[in-house]
Amino acid sequence: MIGRQGYGPGGLERQFTRLSGKGRVVDDACYSGDYYVLPFEGNEEEWKGWRMKTGMVNLATAVFLLGIQVTAGMVNQDSSRTFWIVYPYLFLFPPLAYLFAGTAVYFVTPRRMQRVQYETGIARIRRSCRGAMALEALCAMLDVAYIFLYFGEIRLERELLYLFCHILFLAAAFCYVRYYNKTYGGLWMDKRTE
Repeated sequence: MIGRQGYGPGGLERQFTRLSGKGRVVDDACYSGDYYVLPFEGNEEEWKGWRMKTGMVNLATAVFLLGIQVTAGMVNQDSSRTFWIVYPYLFLFPPLAYLFAGTAVYFVTPRRMQRVQYETGIARIRRSCRGAMALEALCAMLDVAYIFLYFGEIRLERELLYLFCHILFLAAAFCYVRYYNKTYGGLWMDKRTE
């Protein structure tokens, strides 16, 4: 058996070359990086229930945030025809798409995750939500600036409704980040020693 070490997409991997029972050369790869362990105590059935419950909260939050975002786009306020209002609004959809992707990956992750599972699941959810919050805060500030610049020339009730959608998004995302920190805050890394 010949062993060599390399870096794969999920972390450190070891590859072993061996002869199979038929005399063929076979390459075997095994993960030898660190593991990320979720803060959960219990058996496998309880783990699946906990993962489903927390995954549904993640999914419900992603759907709610997307719903707020789409609703804000349907307000048809005067500032929706201004490029420095529209583009930040449109740039909010990729972080929301990544939030959905991270939520989908989370539904199939084990309790003890490899690095690639952690990065594409739980870490992606956190980064996407925080990125969406930053862009949403920028959208809200730009809308406030638009209201002050064109105060007498706009339909103020629609602009305020649009601004309310931004504030509602930020409040919901802030509550979710607090939930995320409480739920996944005890995540620890199981370092591999060799």
